Amino acid sequence: VGRNKTLSKMEISNRIRKIRTSYGLTQADVAYKVNITPQAYGKIERRAGKTKIETLVKIANAIGVSIKFLIDLDSPIFIEQ
Repeated sequence: VGRNKTLSKMEISNRIRKIRTSYGLTQADVAYKVNITPQAYGKIERRAGKTKIETLVKIANAIGVSIKFLIDLDSPIFIEQ
């Protein structure tokens, strides 16, 4: 059974947001660490499926998690062990 691509994009956006908030970070906090505007970061959280992998790696590093953890859509956990 294939996944709906739009749903996956929405799921990754939601996962990034949930992980960020679980760590007590604001969008502005992460944007500053990634060296982008808060507006640009907000757009990533709305449409992460269109984000370059390099940017997702920077976001993972800014939050303090691995890229594998950040994009693991099957994981119900939002704080990396």
